[in-house]
Amino acid sequence: MTTIISGPGQSNIGEQLAKLLKADLINIQHKFFPDGERDLIFSKETCDEQTIIVQSIVPPQDSNLISLLQMAYTAQEFGAKDISLVTPYLAYAAKDRRILPGEVVSIFNIFKMIEATPAKRLFVVDIHNPEVLLGKEDFYHNFSAMSDFGKYFLKKNLDNPLVLAPDVGAKERVAIIGKVMNAETDYFDKKREPISGEAKLFPHEISVKNRDVIIADELIRTGGTIVKAIQALQEMNAGRIFVASTHMMLVNDADKKILAAGAEELIGTDSLPSEYGIVPVAPMIKDQLNKH
Repeated sequence: MTTIISGPGQSNIGEQLAKLLKADLINIQHKFFPDGERDLIFSKETCDEQTIIVQSIVPPQDSNLISLLQMAYTAQEFGAKDISLVTPYLAYAAKDRRILPGEVVSIFNIFKMIEATPAKRLFVVDIHNPEVLLGKEDFYHNFSAMSDFGKYFLKKNLDNPLVLAPDVGAKERVAIIGKVMNAETDYFDKKREPISGEAKLFPHEISVKNRDVIIADELIRTGGTIVKAIQALQEMNAGRIFVASTHMMLVNDADKKILAAGAEELIGTDSLPSEYGIVPVAPMIKDQLNKH
């Protein structure tokens, strides 16, 4: 038997995974004390040797990260010996290099905290920069939601679709969607007007005129880059514009800004709480667990 511990960060994912795996489910009751500390209570004190802890590091990120660490240690206390962690959204992953003097490079510190737990492996969906996992593949397993987006858009009957990455760093992600859809892919170049200094986005190589376009990335926070991309596509007479992102953080009404800019549809996974999280990650996690 396998035990699934469904943490307070997007608990629906752990519950869905337990059903898919026909596993024993431990729910976590939690509350915050007046000083902001979180109290966690397992619904039972017995774990199977093989235990999977599902905890997306959603806001409040600090508390949910600490909760993940505490659940790992407590699961060991309750009998778990082979512990897997699943963090569909892993907070602090975007800070992967030092830009300013003295700046904290958070992702590697997060790794140290996680590796210090009794867990033997961690699964994450579309980490910001997969290169941070080089040499760590025995412990970390990163997989992508992009193929599921491709399957979703295949049903849309799009007109000569083009899949665009908002920058060169995301071109490998959109290539996955393109392969599923048998569609062309490209990425945006950012160019500055020599006089005004204003930054403008342009597709790298391929014409978008009269074509339906999917802009895809792994994370949308404020949506500023996506809005600029939509505006650029409209100036180039693109057809319908769709936006897909694995993780929908959507700070400061980013979704409203993206839709107001002209996006026909905005979709994501349920890794973060969002009305646009229509693609479930639990089936993807099940497939990955079966591979390892």
